[in-house]
Amino acid sequence: MTLWDLSKNASARVSGYSPAMHSSIQTRLQEMGFAIGAHIVCTKRSPFGGPLVILVQDCVYSLERSLAEGIEVKV
Repeated sequence: MTLWDLSKNASARVSGYSPAMHSSIQTRLQEMGFAIGAHIVCTKRSPFGGPLVILVQDCVYSLERSLAEGIEVKV
């Protein structure tokens, strides 16, 4: 399951990254708090395939579909 598949108000833990994701993007995501094992909550799903709003620790991020589909999660 990817972060993009997470429904509104659902929580999960980051379990990995897509093998197709460039290592520099993985590093940046880890710096932002999307490290493997991190607890995340989807607080909003924008209409028409717009970005997700994700709560990670005490930070809120907006992620577009292409990035969210590269983050694997476990509910």
